[in-house]
Amino acid sequence: MNDLTILYYTANTIPDIPGQRIRDYLQKIIQNKYPIISVSQKPINLGKNICVGQIGRSKYNEYKQILIGAREAKTKYIATAEDDTLYSADHFTFRPADDYFYYETNMWLAREEYFWRMENVNARFGMWGCMARKDILVKNLTQRYSLFPTDPLPKSDKNNSKYRSLRWGEPGTHDEQFGMENKRKLFTSKEPTITFIYKQSMGGRHFLGRYGNSNPENTAKKIKKHGESKKLWKTYWID
Repeated sequence: MNDLTILYYTANTIPDIPGQRIRDYLQKIIQNKYPIISVSQKPINLGKNICVGQIGRSKYNEYKQILIGAREAKTKYIATAEDDTLYSADHFTFRPADDYFYYETNMWLAREEYFWRMENVNARFGMWGCMARKDILVKNLTQRYSLFPTDPLPKSDKNNSKYRSLRWGEPGTHDEQFGMENKRKLFTSKEPTITFIYKQSMGGRHFLGRYGNSNPENTAKKIKKHGESKKLWKTYWID
C-alpha cells in the first residue's frame, strides 16, 4: 500500500482553464502512484473531491480545508498541493524521518517575464510544499481550531481584534501561539517546483510587491525541464 496522499486544496479563485491545466499536470507527473484528496469550494474532478462550499478565501479557511482533507487520508504521510503550482515528481518521493513538518525549498515563482526566487533559502518554504505525517498534521490543526472555532484574524484596519498579532501560518513555524512546540525543517528536491504568481492568489498578494527585487543568481529567463517563463506562462495561463 502506498504511504503518501497528495492533499490538494483550492478556494477556486484561480481561473478555470489554468486551474484545470495545472491539475492535469499534477496527475501526469505522479502517474497514479499516489492517491489524491482534493478539498475545494466548488466541485472539481480530482481524486476524491470534498466540496466545502463557497466559504471564502482566507488563511483561516485555507487551513480548515487542509484539516478536512487530512482527516480523510488513509496513508501515513501527506503532501499538500496548491492550485497554482507545478510540482516535480521527485518532490513526492521525500519522506520525513521524524515528527517535524518538512517544507520544500526548491521553488521558483513564475510570471510572464521571468522566474524569480527569494534570496534567503530559508525563506523559500510555504504550505504549498509541506510534507508531514498525517497524525501530526491533524493534531496540529485540530488544536488550532479547538482554540479558535471561529476566525480570529483581523479583517481590516478597522478591526480591533485582540488577536491582531496572531500568525495563522505553516504548522511548525509559529505554533507557540497555539500551545505547541515549533517543529519545522526544510528539504530540497533535485528538480524545481514552479508557482505562478497572480493577484488573486494568497501567495500572489504576498510576493507581488517584492517580485524581481533579487540578484541575477535568483532570476532566470529559463529553467531546465520547464523552458522559458514566457512560454510556460502561455502554455498554462493563456486561454
